[in-house]
Amino acid sequence: MGRNWRLDTDEGRLDFQDYFVRCRAEPTVRTLCYEGADVATASPAALSALTDPALAVVIVCPSNPWLSIAPLLAIPMLADAVRASGRPVVAVSPLIAGRAVKGPTAKLMAELGFSVDVTSVARFYGDLVTGHVLDDSHAHEAEAIRAGAQLEVAPTLMTDLASKTELARRVLAFAATAVRRG
Repeated sequence: MGRNWRLDTDEGRLDFQDYFVRCRAEPTVRTLCYEGADVATASPAALSALTDPALAVVIVCPSNPWLSIAPLLAIPMLADAVRASGRPVVAVSPLIAGRAVKGPTAKLMAELGFSVDVTSVARFYGDLVTGHVLDDSHAHEAEAIRAGAQLEVAPTLMTDLASKTELARRVLAFAATAVRRG
């Protein structure tokens, strides 16, 4: 699909690249429109990976749910394949201490009317995700989202190879115990 989608902003309708690069994500976003997603197809490689018997888990990395993940999930074929994979789907929250480490995640959430918290991120993912990894700064919010998915609380700020490796280890260990779809 590429980034063939638009954002309705206080400066008019903008292509994603115009909004993100030229305008530096400064205009206020009112709505998002993933144009073409309804007729887009997933790559055969992605679909094959989701049915590979060796696949143990689908991990949604700590990226902006609305700008990076939603355009992919807006492709019905891809979202359906993730759900049908029968594997745990674990999302790592992009928020640390109520903020995004980089990028406009928190700004966008507020502009779209969401509370800037891990509960809003969990609601966004809904029943697609069977497990959430929250930064330890959000441990107090865990009970608010526990009902719909399993949780792991861990330090998620990746500043060097050691912290990246430790987070990957924690996510994979958690995923090994997470509920499988099926």
